[in-house]
Amino acid sequence: MTLCAAVENIDDLYERSFRCGGSIDVAGVSITCTGYHGEQTIEQALANSCNCAFAQLSLELGGDTLAAYAEKLGFTESHSLDGIPTAAGHFEAVQERSSYLAWSGIGQHTDLICPYSMLRYVSAIAAGGVLREPTKLLNGHNGSTRMLKESTAQALEEMMSFTGSTHYQSVFPGLDVCAKTGTAELGDGYTHGWMAGYLRGETPLSFVVVMERGGTGYTQAGGVANAVLQRAKELYEHD
Repeated sequence: MTLCAAVENIDDLYERSFRCGGSIDVAGVSITCTGYHGEQTIEQALANSCNCAFAQLSLELGGDTLAAYAEKLGFTESHSLDGIPTAAGHFEAVQERSSYLAWSGIGQHTDLICPYSMLRYVSAIAAGGVLREPTKLLNGHNGSTRMLKESTAQALEEMMSFTGSTHYQSVFPGLDVCAKTGTAELGDGYTHGWMAGYLRGETPLSFVVVMERGGTGYTQAGGVANAVLQRAKELYEHD
């Protein structure tokens, strides 16, 4: 969500260099990162899941902009999967230039999102910005609406593909996958491991895997996603 807002609102995004020294100070609070990534492009910052880079973007974009994108992308509302209601998410426009804003733009603070809402989002990226409302298997789809500009969807796909080519070749052998991991810290020593993305092709197959209290997205959710996608590829090739 933060990347989508940055693509559409920061003109020199691709020319910038984001520095990560392991942490960044925001209003006297240390925003820590998972590593020391040094100087990096936005593509590299996404691939590295760099908290320092996305904290900087969050502060520049502002809470109102991020909250507007959370609403625009359907993250804060309940949806329906063939009549089955899904949980609404939560994003608050917190104080500008605060550590809370930095953390919320990274995906922490009080952020909540339903996996189904994330599935809708990556499905729209896979389809050039057009959302085809998902249904249960073999039920077709429930109509189409444009969620993203085509140019924004293409930009996000290129960066998610960059992530895949850099980190995920061993996780998805033989698959053309655009994906992004997430590791949601719960504050009690445990994390939810996320991976969201899609298998590219004539009929893109989108996926979201959440391993509750299951560790990191890369090592845990990635393995589950690969098992499903490899089987799906076999079925497609057989048909």
